[in-house]
Amino acid sequence: MAIAFWTEWITTNGDFNVSNQKLNDMKKLTRSLILMVACISCEYNDVNRNTELSQGTYKGQFIRSSPNARYAPSNVTLTLTADRFIGESDKVKYPAICRGTYKVKGQKIEFNNECAWTTEFDWSYILSGEFNLSVDGKKLEMTKYGNGHSDYYKLVLQ
Repeated sequence: MAIAFWTEWITTNGDFNVSNQKLNDMKKLTRSLILMVACISCEYNDVNRNTELSQGTYKGQFIRSSPNARYAPSNVTLTLTADRFIGESDKVKYPAICRGTYKVKGQKIEFNNECAWTTEFDWSYILSGEFNLSVDGKKLEMTKYGNGHSDYYKLVLQ
């Protein structure tokens, strides 16, 4: 539609002497602009669309990574139902999962842990706060970057 408008305007306006080459260049420019707007719109929608997360029980591993230390992985179970979670680890408070609520926002998931915790361990192990979220079929990956470390949950829906 925009190309037809430009073509008609340029060819019917007697004040301009426009060559076929310039006319073709304007058509190409108009097509490029339309394509760019379409691509930007698609990208915007994908980023802001909530990731679809299946409810159920996920099992897998928690891994903490740091350039300054080596951490052992732990086996975890995380159950998601409606907007609530409950979970556990095979190692005490590594990570500290317990129970609470969660909310998916775009490609992120935010956990609000409702358990009371004692002070004898590093609270950065508590499942809370915002994580990057990736879902591929039954696979669920959550990543959180902290002070000099990264936490990864690599889980599979059972």
